[in-house]
Amino acid sequence: MNRPPEFPELRFPDGLDAETFLMRYWQRQPLLMRQALPGFENPLPGDELAGLACEPDVESRIILERAEQRPWQVQQGPFDAECFAALPPSHWTLLVQDVDKHIPEIGALLERFDFLPRWRIDDLMVSYAEDQGSVGPHVDDYDVFLLQAEGQRRWRIATDAAMPLELIPDLEIRILKQFRADQEWLLEPGDILYLPPGVPHWGVAEGACQTWSVGFRAPAWRELADDWLAQIAERFTPPGRWQDQRSTPPSDPAELDQETLLSMRAAIESGIEAAGAGDFAAWLGTWMTEPKLNLALAPREPPWPEAEVISALETARYFERDGRSRLLFTAPTAEIDQASLFANGQQHPVAAELLPLLAQLSSHRKLEFAEAGEWLLHPAARTLVTSLFNAGHYFMPNER
Repeated sequence: MNRPPEFPELRFPDGLDAETFLMRYWQRQPLLMRQALPGFENPLPGDELAGLACEPDVESRIILERAEQRPWQVQQGPFDAECFAALPPSHWTLLVQDVDKHIPEIGALLERFDFLPRWRIDDLMVSYAEDQGSVGPHVDDYDVFLLQAEGQRRWRIATDAAMPLELIPDLEIRILKQFRADQEWLLEPGDILYLPPGVPHWGVAEGACQTWSVGFRAPAWRELADDWLAQIAERFTPPGRWQDQRSTPPSDPAELDQETLLSMRAAIESGIEAAGAGDFAAWLGTWMTEPKLNLALAPREPPWPEAEVISALETARYFERDGRSRLLFTAPTAEIDQASLFANGQQHPVAAELLPLLAQLSSHRKLEFAEAGEWLLHPAARTLVTSLFNAGHYFMPNER
């Protein structure tokens, strides 16, 4: 990429703004947004995307639709030049996950969706398809904004709640067995189609095209509960084993009596009661920012002393943030008197007075000395910035 792209401001259809979009459409109904990014020019050529898919730490796949063989075949990356050369002239799609994390300049697009919480954004997936390429009719469990970046793709959706969602068995991807569309659009570069969870859809390339999918994470309650209760069991459940304090023989030795039931339940629930609001916030912040294994940061070896880090920031005027860096923060509350920065699964508690710095770090792709300089007079702020730099969240300009 020769220079960082400049993405247009997001434009809602006439009569809508971010607030009305959230009230009328968000998680409710689809919305086609013609020229939502007017004048959008794709900064990611197809050969560069293919090169990214050849990298060992990049999650990618190719989906082929073949009528005479087993349909909807899936090949997992990383790929090589020979693999791409062997592909047919049509009916295939390359999908590359987390492009925003591997190419931070592309990740700047996500700032156009700041009318939604940052923690909700999962990733920017980029798909390149030759003519008639698609991933089949399917349903997602999350919100998605489908930006047409290059070429044309025809999208069909089904809004009939009674349509069966049975899947074709024995496939490597989730393809609907039946699909009856009731709405259809041909998207051009700059158009965006928003789809809430649960809407069956099917996009087919008309000629070579590229689509960017901004996906929003929606954790399942069971997934959240499993991890939080595991924390409860590990950190707050009473130690040791069950001890029978009985002083009289049971009336029936085969009965699981009420005294035992109540005693065991109380012991288990005591762990839940022992975990406070701060414990829950600490767990959720680390859970929300924990990266995938292939997106781990590379710490500095050896780590830099604090004085060198701050001096380098002052000299360079700014640090750039790694695309794989995921930062969120929490503000103090009546129950928690500290603020916290959560950085790729690590919690950094700091004094409440540093909250503006945490907001600045979490929101910006660069750490500007001009903006952070006054905060760096605070020893805790210097320690925090040094820790983030040495953990790999930041690097100096032209260092990569």
